[in-house]
Formats: sequence, C-alpha cells, structure tokens
Amino acid sequence: MINKRFAGLTLAAVMMTATVAAPAIAQGPQPYGPPPQAYGWDAPPHDFQMMQRQGFRDGIYGAQKDFENHRRPTPNNRDEYRRPPVSWRDRNAYRMGFERGYRIGWDHIMNRGGGYGFYGR
Repeated sequence: MINKRFAGLTLAAVMMTATVAAPAIAQGPQPYGPPPQAYGWDAPPHDFQMMQRQGFRDGIYGAQKDFENHRRPTPNNRDEYRRPPVSWRDRNAYRMGFERGYRIGWDHIMNRGGGYGFYGR
C-alpha cells in the first residue's frame, strides 16, 4: 500500500515537472547573432563583391572627410574615386561601391540616416 502511494506521488511530481518544463523545451534554441537590421548603417550590402565593399568603405570615409573640410558633397572631388587604388579591371566595381558609400555616408551625416540627402539630384 505504501509503495502504491509513493508511486502515485512520484508520478504526480514527474507529471507536474513535465508540464512546467514543456513550454521551455517547445520554444527551441534562440537564434544566434543580431537581427539583420542591426548590422548598422555603414555595413556594405551583402551582395557587394570585395572591390565594391572596399569602395563602399572608402566612400563613407570620403564623405566624412569632405564634411569635416567643408567641401561640396560629390565623390568626383575625391582622389580615391578619380584614381581608384585598385587594378584597372576592378575600377568600375570600386567606383560603384564608392558612390553608394559616399551617398549613404553623406546622408547619415546630414540626416542621421534619414535618407533625405541631396546627392544625385
């Protein structure tokens, strides 16, 4: 009789533990890393190739320098854009990335990322 009572209490304890732990198990593992929108305004687009990424970073830096030196916001005034520090075959990719990085960098400086810049108008 005591064994049956002990078995019943043990079974009840196991069932209560299972119902409390089940929601935690059902959720599964948490995702790793930040969500995609948290990568930052200065991250190059994921579809950019290596030369485009380099141009993008240099474009952001160029926009910051032009702002600090009170220059007009145009990538054509930058030596890095006119004479890219890459091989001849990579120039177009570098310049495309540079233009995009410059525009995003300038927009971020002027509007804190609002996207209302005047570059290209």
